[in-house]
Amino acid sequence: MDNARTRHQDYTAERDRLLALWERGVAGPDGPLAGAILDPAPLPTGWCGQVQLVPGEHHIGDVRDAEDFIAAIYGLQRGAVVVEDSRTGTADTAFVWAFHTVSAADHYRHTPMTTLDVYGRADAPASTTADPGELKHLADWADKHRFVWDQLRAGEHRHVDVDRVVHRLQRLRGGILDLLPRTAPGQVRAVLEDAGVTREHLPDDLADLVGLPQR
Repeated sequence: MDNARTRHQDYTAERDRLLALWERGVAGPDGPLAGAILDPAPLPTGWCGQVQLVPGEHHIGDVRDAEDFIAAIYGLQRGAVVVEDSRTGTADTAFVWAFHTVSAADHYRHTPMTTLDVYGRADAPASTTADPGELKHLADWADKHRFVWDQLRAGEHRHVDVDRVVHRLQRLRGGILDLLPRTAPGQVRAVLEDAGVTREHLPDDLADLVGLPQR
């Protein structure tokens, strides 16, 4: 219990440090994002957090312009701070990733896709069973992934849009993992098979989880 308390204290102390630097150097005085509020979360690789800007004073473009300034305030390398749209998608909010080391990898962008947001549920709790709309989206995602993968296998794409291939596979994976616990046994597999998806279209671990048969 003492160890757990110590770890929590270390976490909150780091969060307080992040906030103090933000308030002192970024949100004021005379920082580029005056009045902006940061809600940070320390990570093993750095930290991340949502930024609420003063409406009418700043927008997400200003946060992107301040990426290297923010990195300098936190003693990070140039390029270590990345700004994305926030979960609300409004112009007066932004989401910031700050990494201890700079990497060309964009792993922070590979966030899970989910069928739960197709109707804009936001923070509403998920239903214990999948609704028809979610299964329809899964079928659509499966069909689009299968289509582009089959074209690649057949050599029909001279110019391969790898980003699109990765995006469609990630989206399909997220949908499958979200729906498996909330569907009847074999239901997700049936959706995939109806869309023409076989084991060769998926990584082995995902194909095994769904129960797609060997060919």
